[in-house]
Order: sequence, then structure tokens, then C-alpha cells
Amino acid sequence: MNWQRGRIFALKSWTTIVGILSLLTLVVHGVSELELTVEPQDTVVVPGNAAIFNCAAASSIPGVTPTIRWREDGQFLSSIGDQYRSQLSNGSLYITTMFPEQQGLKGDYQCVATLDSVGSIVSRTARLRIASLPQLQQPADQRVFPGQTAYFSCWVNAIPQATITWLKDERPLHLDETRMLVLPSGALEIDEVRASDQGSYRCNASSLDQHRLSIAVTLSINMNLEAGANIMPPVFVATPRSSVVIEGSTVTLDCAANGNPRPWLTWLKDGITIDMAELGSRFHKVGTGSLQISEVMEQDQGTYQCRAENRDDSVDATATLEVHVPPRFLKHPSDRFALEKEDVEFECAVYGKPEPQVQWVKNGDIISQNDYLQVVNGYNLRILGLMEMDAGIFQCVGSNEAGNIQAAARLTIVQPGEKIILSKRIR
Repeated sequence: MNWQRGRIFALKSWTTIVGILSLLTLVVHGVSELELTVEPQDTVVVPGNAAIFNCAAASSIPGVTPTIRWREDGQFLSSIGDQYRSQLSNGSLYITTMFPEQQGLKGDYQCVATLDSVGSIVSRTARLRIASLPQLQQPADQRVFPGQTAYFSCWVNAIPQATITWLKDERPLHLDETRMLVLPSGALEIDEVRASDQGSYRCNASSLDQHRLSIAVTLSINMNLEAGANIMPPVFVATPRSSVVIEGSTVTLDCAANGNPRPWLTWLKDGITIDMAELGSRFHKVGTGSLQISEVMEQDQGTYQCRAENRDDSVDATATLEVHVPPRFLKHPSDRFALEKEDVEFECAVYGKPEPQVQWVKNGDIISQNDYLQVVNGYNLRILGLMEMDAGIFQCVGSNEAGNIQAAARLTIVQPGEKIILSKRIR
């Protein structure tokens, strides 16, 4: 529900601002009157299980406890006739056994804490999703010469992220850690292949209590030593995949190549060679040539090239890395005290990537801009010609694909001669 209001244009006689301010007394008060102490977090639930969103609020006013309500996709939930969702005595929301066919229960949830005479604040948005079976990119048969590298992909799309294990000839594969590695992507890399590595391989992707097996593929060794002795240009057996990652996470770009002589793999970012030997570098080589970037930063976004070269030739494989940055506040709104008919402006500056969508909320309801309520100077909220009905809690909410945040401040309308109690910013 959008918050809208009219204006009364009948003006009372004014006392000069200087005269009014001379009557005001500032009294410092150290505790927030209303704050959220626990906010709900994104939740993934296994089919057949229940889900809980936690929420708690506190008040510094003695003997007064905030009330908590829940809403989904902006609409308040009603306990009447809802057989799946109920609010617990501690304020948390309990959602009974979930199944994929209950699509109506999936969505964005918020708790709203209200304190009479103060106002309401909304929590961050938390998303409810049902765990999905892993979807596999199937591996393919491999035929290599002795001493070369074999690579079997097992890229998985699952919620939450799947754990990958490998089978050889339908039995759990015992990894020879000197030659074999399961990459973070789930792929199996076998270096310096030998005759004993021949056989059938398949990956097993497990996510929570669900699992899925890939097709069985074959690794065969070409024992034609004469052919293996011929000079061969580099050929990729694995190329990097373009990725979108969240700032602070770890990402691996897979790359492997064969050739004779054995090719050397290097990495370039935007055409410049990456120095992995630099002290404190977040860039590391994994396996025979894959690139791992730890604690990804915004400046890591760009185009990456895996270059395989030997004395016969050089080939490149390219992928892009896009880094999403969760919203963060550069400026928080601050509590404001103002007289009727004054104009007031709440500051708010938010940074993120992609650029966050910013909304202003009053007492839990989204504000629609009009002649008296305007978003100016970026994301600041300006209110013209204050009235008593404007008092309440205002929140600046920023969201993008990487996350969402909120910050709150209270607007108090004061009368001439009234004492001002200055409290900490409402959170």
C-alpha cells in the first residue's frame, strides 16, 4: 500500500524561526526508541520440511513491547484461513511443510515492527526458495595420450550449491591427490594419465538430501606412441565459463590443454598477464592451469584469457567475469526535529553494483512521490510544508540482485517551546 496524503493550506500566524528556536531545549537521550534486533535471512527449504523466518524488535520505552507483523511481497499476512503460515509467540514466522507444488508460499518476506506513538519499521527482505534437484551439464568421452591431461566436466545448477563426488567403473573414485583433483566447478581433472586410469566415469551431485548421477563416460588411452611423439599444437580440453559472482566470494575459471610438447598455461586480465607470484596475491593456479580468485573485488571484473602455448603454437580461450556488489550505505538518514510548515530533507546515499533501486518507506509503507514528497539530490527525501501527520519513521531501502539493506530515522514534529529528546538513529 502506498503512503499518500493531502495538505491543509490554511496557515496559522508565524512566530519567527529565531524566536521559536530560542525556546527549544536539547536533551540528549542515549537509546533508540525502536529497533530491529533480528532480521529475517534468505532461506532454502528441502521439500517436505518446514521453514522459519526470525524477527525480533526492542524498545527503550519501559514496559512497552513492539508488535510484529509479517508480509509477503508487500501484502500483510492474515492468520485467518492460512493453514500453512503462522506467527510464533517470539515474533518469528513459521511456514509448515513445503513442497514444490506450493508455489504460492515462495516469495519475499518482511517483518514489520510497530510501536504506538513512535511508528513502524520494516526489516530487510528475505527470500524463501524450495531446494531444487541438481541440473547437470553432462561430461563427455575423452581420448588422450599417456602423460596428457583428462578433464570431465560436471557443472551443476542446484539450490543450495551441490557437493560433487566421482565414480569410476560404478565405484567411488579413490583420488590420487598427486594427479587427480575435483575442481570447485565439480569437474574432474586427471593429470599425467596412465593406462590404469582407463574406464567409465560419472559424477554424483548431492544437494541436501537430493542427488543426481550423470551419464557414464569413457576415458580411453591412445597407446600409439609414434603418434604421441609427433609435435602437436595446444588443444583445449577445458575452457573457462563466463561468470557472475558476488563481491567477497571465490571463483574458479577452469582451463586445461594438451599438446606436444606439453603446453604452458598463463592467464591474462584485459590483455595484461596476471602475476600470481606477487606477495599476497588473490590469484592462484589450481590443477594444471585453472585460475582461482579469492575474495573477489569489484576491480576483478573484466575479460580473462587462458593462454596455452608450446613451441609449435599458442591459443587463447576467453571468458568474462562480472562482479555484483551488495548495496551499502555511504550516508544514513538521521533523526530530524522540525516545526510545522518547515521543509526537511533526509539524506541517503547507497552504492552497489548493479546500481541499487532505492525506495523510501514511511511507517512500513512505500512512499509515492508528489508535489510535497520528492526524491532529490540522488536518493535524498525532501518533505515540503511539514504537518503533524508527517511525523513517524522513515526508511531508506536499497536493493539489487546481490542483496538489500535498510536504514531508518525518525521525524518528530515539535511545537514552540517544546523540549527535544535527541535519540540515536533508529535501526
